[in-house]
Amino acid sequence: MSGIPKYKELLLFRHMKEIICAIGVILVFFAVNHWGSGQNAIEADLKSNSYKVIYHDTQIGVVYEQDTANVLYEEAMNILEQEAGRPLAFTEKLEFYLEHAKPEDITDEETLMTNLVNTLRNHPDTIKTKAYVLQIGGDFKVALEDEDSIKKVLKIAQSAYIDDIDNYDIQLVELPFDPSMKVPQVVQLHKPIVDTTDTIGIGEGDEEEIEQAMEPIVVDVDFAETIQVYESYVQAENIHSIDTAAEMITKENIEDEVYTVKKGDVPSVIAEDHDMSLSDLYVLNPGLKDQKYIHIGDELVVNVPQAELSVAAKEQIIYTEPVERPIEYIKNPNKFEGYTSTISNGYDGIKEVTAQITKVNGVEDYRKIVSERIIKEPKAKVIEKGSKPLPSKGATGKYIMPVVGGRLTSPFGPRWGSFHHGIDFACSTGTTIRASDGGKVVFAGWKSNTYGYTVDIDHGDGILTRYAHCSKIVVKKGKYVSQYQKIAEVGSTGFSTGPHVHFEIRFDNVAVNPAKYLD
Repeated sequence: MSGIPKYKELLLFRHMKEIICAIGVILVFFAVNHWGSGQNAIEADLKSNSYKVIYHDTQIGVVYEQDTANVLYEEAMNILEQEAGRPLAFTEKLEFYLEHAKPEDITDEETLMTNLVNTLRNHPDTIKTKAYVLQIGGDFKVALEDEDSIKKVLKIAQSAYIDDIDNYDIQLVELPFDPSMKVPQVVQLHKPIVDTTDTIGIGEGDEEEIEQAMEPIVVDVDFAETIQVYESYVQAENIHSIDTAAEMITKENIEDEVYTVKKGDVPSVIAEDHDMSLSDLYVLNPGLKDQKYIHIGDELVVNVPQAELSVAAKEQIIYTEPVERPIEYIKNPNKFEGYTSTISNGYDGIKEVTAQITKVNGVEDYRKIVSERIIKEPKAKVIEKGSKPLPSKGATGKYIMPVVGGRLTSPFGPRWGSFHHGIDFACSTGTTIRASDGGKVVFAGWKSNTYGYTVDIDHGDGILTRYAHCSKIVVKKGKYVSQYQKIAEVGSTGFSTGPHVHFEIRFDNVAVNPAKYLD
């Protein structure tokens, strides 16, 4: 037991020298590291005692403190704003880089200010100017100098469609939910007085009064698109003059295009295919609305030139319209059914109409009738009608005129180097053609290029009447017809110089002069 401690003591003593050496090495290592860090810190401090000032990749100078350059930068911006006469926005900030500089390398404040001002002037692309943006719809924008310029541009747009432009003022009103946005509001300075009690009079010498009364009165003006105005900072070259901005928003930006009608086309489909309304198609093609048909090969103008800004004006107008005369029929028991004769033509009446017309860029878009007043009563047209039943479906031996009101244009006999086998009565297309006498229809259709559409009626005993150049046939072959019965309508088919009926009477297929037999 007493030998073990002795052994341990000898072991510790035996390695004491190595332990002390190891401790000494560790202490030396920590001392060297601590001294090196201090030296590096001192050297770093000596190398970064100032800042190099940079603006848009251009060196402005060297300063000890960043605040010194920032304060002068603010002053330089104020100088440029005073020169411009309006607020400016600078898109870049000063940049700073650590720099080791001698005292003589530090830039003095006066030089630094001069460098800053000159550098800013030399880089206008980094400066934006305060402007007012006029936005129309969702896409079109144009910047102007101030709000007054915006108002003047809008008034120029109005002046193209409003005569009394000085009677209207434009105010820019803040939106309640977004005060940064404003919208234009058109204010009428003097409301027109519309007198509906003393309007159009009809009588001798009243023509001038009628023209005056029919002059439209503008009662309201507005813009057709959504318009917003707001402040923004833009490049100076993007701020437009009043005249340039007005031209930009009033110029028409779609060129007319000519469309050739093809098979199956109708106006509504043509309008839809070209992204335009039917009313716009009618505006571009005057007379199209009144046409009953359009034909293959017709050329129509499509696509409506539109300005960026549309002016909507509401006009009140007083005008007259005819009141169609009624028709009264008087029965005459002594005349066959189908007989008609005008006893009195009568006349149309006149009514005074007060309407409000909404026009967009001078083109009528909507009309609302406010009131109507009869100022001249119409007088009925009186027509005598035969009420005597038609004779049995057979010949009477008497021949009536095939049309009512026809004008004799070509008699029976020699004509144009040949022979005219009938007589011609000119009438408007669609006039009723009557059977000159009762009988059996022996032909109904296209007879030849000479006659066109033709009806032949056999009256027995070898007597036949012929009705040529028809536009429409309403009887069929084999049917019996009565005298006065409608058999066709006047046209200009076959060899014809205009709408008329060619009428023949034939005895055993020999043409005779119908004028000798007509009753």
